Amino acid sequence: MKSLYSVIQSLNPYAAYDKAQSAILRKTLMCDNIKRLKIIGVIGSAVNLLLLVLYYLKDGFGGLITIEATLRIAWILASIIYIFGVGSPHSPDAVKKRQFIFFYGATGLCLLFASLITAVLSVEQGSTFLYLINVLLIGSFLYLSFLEMICLIAPSFLVLVISIIFTPSSILMTQGNFINVIASTAFAVVIAQTILTSKLKQLSSTQTILDQKKELEYLIDLDGLTRIPNRRKLESYYLNHPYTSFVLLMVDIDYFKNYNDTYGHLQGDQCLIQVAQCLSHYPFEGLTTRYGGEEFVTIIKLDTLTDTDTLVEGIRKSIEAMQIRHEASAFGVVTVSIGYVIHSVDETDRKSNVNLPDGLESFILKADQALYQAKENGRNQIKLYQE
Repeated sequence: MKSLYSVIQSLNPYAAYDKAQSAILRKTLMCDNIKRLKIIGVIGSAVNLLLLVLYYLKDGFGGLITIEATLRIAWILASIIYIFGVGSPHSPDAVKKRQFIFFYGATGLCLLFASLITAVLSVEQGSTFLYLINVLLIGSFLYLSFLEMICLIAPSFLVLVISIIFTPSSILMTQGNFINVIASTAFAVVIAQTILTSKLKQLSSTQTILDQKKELEYLIDLDGLTRIPNRRKLESYYLNHPYTSFVLLMVDIDYFKNYNDTYGHLQGDQCLIQVAQCLSHYPFEGLTTRYGGEEFVTIIKLDTLTDTDTLVEGIRKSIEAMQIRHEASAFGVVTVSIGYVIHSVDETDRKSNVNLPDGLESFILKADQALYQAKENGRNQIKLYQE
């Protein structure tokens, strides 16, 4: 049993990826498969319709009531149902179970109709070309695994085998025709497995590159020491929220130079990290960034907030409450001074997209002026900017 399982796993290219990645890859390829099978359906319907027209021109209405013509009409109808019923998922997340059922059902029917028509043709009527072209087209144009191809081909191949047994006049009885069918089917299965494996490797490599790019973009927006957003992220955040009411805080660690002189720069770095983490994890909707040195800038959205003084004072107290020892400070522990400015946008301005706020620099300058006053007044306090 274990050997059989190992063989089955080796025939499944998706087994090389974890469950979550495999599911994403399946849905990604299904988006392509659905589009590709639609192309096959359109071309196949056009060819079948053309042949029906030729049969009608040759034999009149009688040419449309033969078994072959009936199968071609059914094939056209099945193609139309698939084309309009399967939908058009534009992303892996949009692929549902219904799309999988439509796709595999339509692919299996495509081969089944080809084999049925081939089975009813006599030596005088035609060749195995119809089945051969369809099985090779599906194997090379769609992304299907070895096991999927076997399951899809099995019903149509069974029809061909039965036709040999019960239809002596079948074109498959002609020397070499059935051998061609077997060889082409095997070739299509091998082609499908090879193409799918190659495509999966390509998608995996592309996803790796995209993940690395995303990680790089994420790291570019982070401060190297504190691991919180930096000034670059602050600017992009501000530009992405042009019509938002907010309060902007300029936070400065009190007597930080003295802290470095007393405990050393390595300990100073740890102090910055602790303060940064405390600020970034304080419960509010917005963004905290390291602005430079021992200064931090925080933007807090004010859509549902009214008591800004209490919030800003709470932030100041949260730093003091960490009780980071600071013997070179008048307070004995690490504290911060905060200057802040409030920017309000009313609903009318937001809807009409007028009265754009000033640039980020102007708000930072105002908060910095308030911060200067907080320091002049004795530090370890908050100060609101007043015009």
